[in-house]
Amino acid sequence: MRFLRRAILILVLVALALPAAYGLAALLLGLLPAPHRAPLPDQARIPIYLISNGWHVWLALPMGQEAGRPGEGTWENWLGDQAPRAEENTADYVAFGWGDRDFYLKTRRPADLRPDLAFAALLGRGPAAMHVMRIRQPTTRPDNPGQDRIRQLDIDPLQYHALAAYIRSGFAADSGGRPRRIPGASFSGHDAFYEATGRYSPIRTCNEWIGAGLRAAGLPAGWWTPFPFGLMGGG
Repeated sequence: MRFLRRAILILVLVALALPAAYGLAALLLGLLPAPHRAPLPDQARIPIYLISNGWHVWLALPMGQEAGRPGEGTWENWLGDQAPRAEENTADYVAFGWGDRDFYLKTRRPADLRPDLAFAALLGRGPAAMHVMRIRQPTTRPDNPGQDRIRQLDIDPLQYHALAAYIRSGFAADSGGRPRRIPGASFSGHDAFYEATGRYSPIRTCNEWIGAGLRAAGLPAGWWTPFPFGLMGGG
């Protein structure tokens, strides 16, 4: 009986310690900036944006910029007839987010969160999905009427092409190298979901997917970014 009580106590302590250790690691590594570089001084600047709703981050790039290396066409060309339709003519940016497919499609808002969806996502049971939105150019003005937090980064073409290549690698492309749209999956009619590579886990979260792309392109981000603050804090 004494052994059983001790075993239960150890299990309880471990259950309490693991989330605390995870949160502490996320805080420290998220606030610690990874190596990055300033844009090259003699190169043009391309404005990109990080958009956070407080728990998830999207990465917004100009729709008319190349979707990878120069000469491979723009995002509009690459997405083609699989692209979400624009709400208006000013929707000249495309925003990307990555995550667990089932969790993504069934959890549009924090209020939609269900423990079974979260647990399944943490275990990496299902495939990933890419969320793509057509939006107008974000604004960082204080009078921005939206509730989302926005961070602007002005990057050079080398940084941009590295970032674009990383985003494309997150799509599970068909035999022709084109994205595979998930039929009927949309929140607003101006967004779409696509099959994606990889699997969600406590280590590789939706926000860490963004952070890995920024670090690969030499852009400011925390060393590990499972939560938005490691991306939105200034790097």
